[in-house]
Amino acid sequence: MNEPAAVTGEEPVSATGDTLTVEDLSVHYGGVCAVRSIGFTVAPGQAVGIIGANGAGKTSTLKALMGLVPRSGGRISFGGTDLTRVKARDVVRHGIGYVPEGRHVFPGLTVEKNLLLGAYARSWRGEQTRDGLAEVYALFPVLAEMRGRLAGALSGGQQQMLAVGRALMARPRLMLLDEPSMGLSPKLVEDILGVLQRLRADGLSLLLVEQNAKLTFEATSDCLVMENGEVAMTGTSAELRDDVRVRRIYLGL
Repeated sequence: MNEPAAVTGEEPVSATGDTLTVEDLSVHYGGVCAVRSIGFTVAPGQAVGIIGANGAGKTSTLKALMGLVPRSGGRISFGGTDLTRVKARDVVRHGIGYVPEGRHVFPGLTVEKNLLLGAYARSWRGEQTRDGLAEVYALFPVLAEMRGRLAGALSGGQQQMLAVGRALMARPRLMLLDEPSMGLSPKLVEDILGVLQRLRADGLSLLLVEQNAKLTFEATSDCLVMENGEVAMTGTSAELRDDVRVRRIYLGL
């Protein structure tokens, strides 16, 4: 069995003690292997990035963690709980939030109703839900201004903020984000970076999939490089940012 990839940068300490452990994870689509026996960990409060070219297996990895695609092998645990056989609809109940590629907001519902859907997994009283909304609106003031507007009328950047806010409504301890900068202007990419850095500073664990390597290196402490469904390199984000091969292939330098 392959050992989880060593991701050994500075790891903030969290009181929850929750660690994501992925061992020998594989994903096949028919006869095609998209992810091949990969392993890694995300420690409490740690921000880990996954970079790689299109088709490297990044999105398949996140979907497999969430149970959205069948796994052909491997084990996944979070905080000591085995999630390998947990159904996708129940993963969020174990403290893992998910922001999918392409945002996937509900365009015919208002901003606030989209956010409230994010709290469905929590048995909260009204006061707790209101507190959750207040926290999201504090993080994204533009959503507070547009709370009554249909989500389909928002810009791409605003929809991305809404997708992040919706995931935060479940009060996750680990957030999986798939290409949050896709299709955004440089200014909005900077805004998303600021949000990720704030969440990280607040102690939320992050697993970030991105083609934007510069964003990933700034938002995370450690990183995995995937190629052809396998983990090709691991290290601190600072080390990989300065690696000649990574700079040439992913940064164009």
